[in-house]
Amino acid sequence: HWLQVILQEPTRNLEGVKMEDIDNLLLPEINLETDDIIMNIAVKKDYSQIEDLAERKKEFIKDLKDFIEEFSQTPESMEFMEYYD
Repeated sequence: HWLQVILQEPTRNLEGVKMEDIDNLLLPEINLETDDIIMNIAVKKDYSQIEDLAERKKEFIKDLKDFIEEFSQTPESMEFMEYYD
């Protein structure tokens, strides 16, 4: 399996946008794709405070793993697997 990563710049055109929607529009997004899974992720955490690029990457990967582990413990993860029944 190979991983394709597509980064998207935060949305900058705010014409006609409601104030309650702005937080969601300004989030950077990353699309991760393998042969089996496509994940579209909006990143809420500001990693810019971590100056060292390697440390920033390490923190992001840790957060991504934590996110997946947390999801695996939710009822929604089991409900999603029931889709294949």
